[in-house]
Amino acid sequence: MLAVRKRVLVTVKTYPNPSTKYKETVCTAGIDLDTGRFVRLYPVRFRHLSYASQFKKWDILEFDAFHKSSDVRGDTWTPQGDFVTMGHIDTGPGRPPNWAKRNAVILPLTSTIEDLEIRARDRSCSLGVVKVHAPARLRVVSSPGEWTQKQSLAIAQEGLFDEKCRPLERVPVKFMYEFRCHGSCKGHRVQLFDWEVYALYRRQLDKRGDAVAAAQDVEQHFNVQLGTETHDLHLFVGTHFEHQDQFSAIGVYYPPLRTQ
Repeated sequence: MLAVRKRVLVTVKTYPNPSTKYKETVCTAGIDLDTGRFVRLYPVRFRHLSYASQFKKWDILEFDAFHKSSDVRGDTWTPQGDFVTMGHIDTGPGRPPNWAKRNAVILPLTSTIEDLEIRARDRSCSLGVVKVHAPARLRVVSSPGEWTQKQSLAIAQEGLFDEKCRPLERVPVKFMYEFRCHGSCKGHRVQLFDWEVYALYRRQLDKRGDAVAAAQDVEQHFNVQLGTETHDLHLFVGTHFEHQDQFSAIGVYYPPLRTQ
């Protein structure tokens, strides 16, 4: 099978997840700039990438990839070789994000959970973006426990050429988003796996030294500072290989209601 050159705008990076085959992977997704469609990149062992290949959300990447034919969802591609960063949708170092330019790419793809579920069942898509209508709320829910034995063994694997990383930390909470995806929608409750929300929780936990206070800070950030009254909230959503008609939230898109 020949590799295909891809140009992808990265919109999603989730918190790393233990993998028996790959030690750990990060769900990475974005927009194929040549087709205008969402694509999933798998596997991406982000913390083990070389420094030159590491990337940020809103980077434009070029890389070679194979279509992952074993994944019947159809929009999954396996990267080969290094990622090359060709640009970034922003206005420059230290300046505000270029939301208008991002909106031009993202907003035309807006759908609803109900429509995406129909398309997932006929295998025409497994990724999308949905608008968040009020009432909407992020809740931090306790999720005590440890990695399973299988996950712990996966994390402990050592590859010959692996970059040395700290052991993957299990975050003892879940982030649940409750929202409506259109005016007459009865509502959805989905788990959010965005790396940003995990990083915020860990940062506030280190700062505050208290899990309850850290959870309150995260809820304040998403429900007030990034609330629907001031931001045109959307969720990037996707299915899991083992649950191909069930969508989770894999990223939050939050342009201000008035973009420049």
